[in-house]
Amino acid sequence: MWRNLAPDLVRQRLIVEGLTSKIVEPEQMKSYLLELANVAKMEVLHQPMAYSAHEMGYGGWVHWKSSGAHFYSYPTTPPLFTVDIYTCKPFSVSEVVYFTKKYFNVIEIVWREIKA
Repeated sequence: MWRNLAPDLVRQRLIVEGLTSKIVEPEQMKSYLLELANVAKMEVLHQPMAYSAHEMGYGGWVHWKSSGAHFYSYPTTPPLFTVDIYTCKPFSVSEVVYFTKKYFNVIEIVWREIKA
């Protein structure tokens, strides 16, 4: 059973998924994560990291002062990406989704904010 163990602590979670015409590779992933920090008004503590998971696709993350974001891309048909954002500082969901949609020129995009 879930209950909010720290109701005075700000926590915001967002999952964004999209379909693209081409799989998102590590360099594009890192560039997106840096620009995402600006859109969400977050302070980057460490440059984004990205890696190959071989036939499974790619993954990456960025560490922000107020938490961070993870990114995964998959070699499905069409290619899928998932962005998981967790912060202790509020950000605009609509701005993040709009930015992500435009950045990757997505075929389709969905998102879900997870409420604590």
